[in-house]
Amino acid sequence: MPKKVSIVPKKVSQIEDVLYLFADYCPTGLACFFGDADMPDMEELAAMVLAKYAPAEDVGPVDGGKGAPQQQIIVESGESVVNTIASFGGLDAIRRVFSLYGEEFPHNAKLLRDMNYIGRSFRYPSIEVFAFKHHLTEKQFYRKRRKALLEISWEIYRRYKMSEKVSEKVSEIMSEKVSEKMA
Repeated sequence: MPKKVSIVPKKVSQIEDVLYLFADYCPTGLACFFGDADMPDMEELAAMVLAKYAPAEDVGPVDGGKGAPQQQIIVESGESVVNTIASFGGLDAIRRVFSLYGEEFPHNAKLLRDMNYIGRSFRYPSIEVFAFKHHLTEKQFYRKRRKALLEISWEIYRRYKMSEKVSEKVSEIMSEKVSEKMA
């Protein structure tokens, strides 16, 4: 049987990458998207990106030397996270999607919220304990997490595209009215 192929737009993958970055490397996990915590500042974002892309390397000082290009890449990656969030309507738009997801799928939202404590508290010291306490296998947990983050990414993208179409329509109507007044 041929393998099922899906075509995912690049922007959905960008959103998904940002969500995975927060889920795996942010000290508060996805809590900032649920509205339970503040958005990390640029230093914390750079540390998250550093932890993801260069976990064993000491980047060194910013003011020159052979580590400067690596430091620049990390800072630019932190800025790219902020720019990606801003390009899809900002933190408030993403929080609205997470809120709606919590209303639609409360069990999955609770799973994403509790996931923030894996390895960060005595409640869930490891993924095995987390999965056991949520009556899941590790595989089931990863599958649910992947599905939830993909669904949220698609919803953020869908809302972004809808707002883009609405703004195009509004600008089209406004230009028609201006041309009518000038005639």
